[in-house]
Amino acid sequence: MPLISGCEQSGLFHAFSHHVIHRLGIEQEVASNEEKLRVTLLSRSTTYRKILNEDQLIKALKATDEFQITKVDFNWNTKFEDQLQITWNTDILIGIHGAGLTHVLFLPDWSAVFEIYNCEDPGCYHDLSRLRGVRYFTWEKPSKVKPQDKGNHPTEGAHAKFTNYEFDPREFVRIVRKAAEHVRNHPLWQQLHPKTVRHNEL
Repeated sequence: MPLISGCEQSGLFHAFSHHVIHRLGIEQEVASNEEKLRVTLLSRSTTYRKILNEDQLIKALKATDEFQITKVDFNWNTKFEDQLQITWNTDILIGIHGAGLTHVLFLPDWSAVFEIYNCEDPGCYHDLSRLRGVRYFTWEKPSKVKPQDKGNHPTEGAHAKFTNYEFDPREFVRIVRKAAEHVRNHPLWQQLHPKTVRHNEL
């Protein structure tokens, strides 16, 4: 997707997102615990680009007691409206490079997306996040991610999109916390959670 340098927070993308959410009757739910950010982890039932240690990463996040975590697989069995209900009630969306990350279009304005690994395609969801106007994060330390193998494209040979990956839990939590800091400092999130903001200030 070619973009003019610096193009971000597209009014067209914002209007499209909110129009779809409104017309389908998707609503913000009252959080059961306002101090915990809502994290949605996109799981994949595909052959490639699976997170091999998903459960370990979720366990590491739960240990912080800072997040309410939902693991989902947005496949054809899940109605689109049900997918949007989850996305619209997500503060931090996490997923490996793949079509599920197009849900960045339907995240709340204050949210963040963490493309845990871009599989050597750095612009795709970064650009989409910029146009939607949500903060984008991705993996920062190549030494702390381990591919299952070199990947095997049917015609092109070794390929980063045709394998699965394992991630260092501590590094994972570190980046999620960076995303959380963005969310908690966003003015719209603070407007919706004034008690939490006051509590943190104290």
